[in-house]
Amino acid sequence: MRRHSIWEGAFWLSLGSLVSKVIGAAYRIFLPRVLGDYGVGLFQMAYPMYSVLLAVSVNGIPTALSKQTAELHAADDHAGAEQLVAWALVCLGVLGTAMAVAMAFLAPWLAWHVFSEPKAAATILALSPALAFVSLEAGFRGGFQGQQEMLPTALSQVIEQLTRVAVMFSLALALLSQGVAESAAGATFGAPVGAFLGVFYLAAHRLRQRPRLTLTVPPPWRALRRLGAVAAPISLAGLLFPLMLLVDSIFVPERLRMAGMTMTQATSQFGLLSGEAMPLINLTMVVGAALAVSLVPAVAEHVRAGRRLEAARRVDSAMHVVWLLGLPMSAGLFLLARPLTFLLYGQSASTPALEILALGSSVLAMQQVLGGSLQAAGHGWMPVKNLGMGTIAKFALTWWMTPWLGIRGAALATVLAGGLAAYLNWRDWRLVIGVASEPWRFVRWPLVGSTVMAMAVLTWRDKVPQANLAVHSLAAMLLGGVVYGGVIWISGEKADILRIWRSR
Repeated sequence: MRRHSIWEGAFWLSLGSLVSKVIGAAYRIFLPRVLGDYGVGLFQMAYPMYSVLLAVSVNGIPTALSKQTAELHAADDHAGAEQLVAWALVCLGVLGTAMAVAMAFLAPWLAWHVFSEPKAAATILALSPALAFVSLEAGFRGGFQGQQEMLPTALSQVIEQLTRVAVMFSLALALLSQGVAESAAGATFGAPVGAFLGVFYLAAHRLRQRPRLTLTVPPPWRALRRLGAVAAPISLAGLLFPLMLLVDSIFVPERLRMAGMTMTQATSQFGLLSGEAMPLINLTMVVGAALAVSLVPAVAEHVRAGRRLEAARRVDSAMHVVWLLGLPMSAGLFLLARPLTFLLYGQSASTPALEILALGSSVLAMQQVLGGSLQAAGHGWMPVKNLGMGTIAKFALTWWMTPWLGIRGAALATVLAGGLAAYLNWRDWRLVIGVASEPWRFVRWPLVGSTVMAMAVLTWRDKVPQANLAVHSLAAMLLGGVVYGGVIWISGEKADILRIWRSR
């Protein structure tokens, strides 16, 4: 069996996530033009509950399954690894189907009593079948990732997103004449269709490798129980962003209404935050998410073999990459927030929230890497504890700041809560690994490079005449990339980058 490196896996996952998000940007750009801010608000209301259901049930499965199968493969128990994956798929299929039925049944109640928006029932109902297919995707991806084989996961993401966008726009336009709520529900139905084709590709890829899916009788109950035990804290730790989105979907419209807005205005403001600002921030976190997934099987093997220093070095290198790539993306997004939102959405009302989220995106990515490292080291409940602290902070800050800061208050609450969780994860990682781990020591030159880049972009933005907004903004991005790359190359970071590359 061929083994794949952390950096190779991170590359494929980053590329797959980036392509997927770029494809997804098509609907982020054009959907507000089709549905309007109110329709986007309805569209987004279905996703927080969906994300929470996934997070508490199956979102931890890929990481837990990759960790457990990596350990079995390391012990040369390849048959045991195959049986675990096979039975995990069966259990996930049953669980996902049950969740899909429950979400569909509860759609009217959720719309009325949780979101206080009855028209959201149709979008919740349309999204519910995706739970069954995404559950199966989790099982297939975990099996591949346990062999540090990340390419199938990356390709399935692209296939899923392509299908989702195609179906989304077809149904949204076809149903628009029946009303905004019906059109939003049609757009939401793209997610189940995309997830179905993602599962189909993963299943076909696995069958090409192993033509038969053999299930032993009785099932490996001990391994499945351990899988559930490992996945439980990982799933709960993965609740950070779904819970924050759920908090926003419940509290932000309600608190804005208390500040004097109508329900339609409040829903529109929520659409600006979750449907326009957050997707752009997610682009800056692609590398952090990919590294968090790729680190799990490698760190688990090093910790199991007692090579704690090597595990710490792997994690430090990953955090170094996050600073190198995350800081300039954050700075660029902050500086160009207004022209980007205008170009993408036709208006710049989401700019204030995007600027605040951009400032904290690197720390949010760091939280992902450190949380994944703790999970791989066998301390999955530590990120859950830290998540709890961050979530409490998010609740309190959103409730307090939204009435007087609007969606900027909700965005600031997200950044502060994520920063708190990142700090707590770093503190616990140092205690667990038992060797020095200083992620902040890598921030110096990326911060200097981002500062110089910001000065260059500001000079361009303010001094160079603007003939065309798109060309002017693209030139600013290219200038910023060249300036940042030059500073990093002459700063001495070149040696560290080459060292990271050779360690792949």
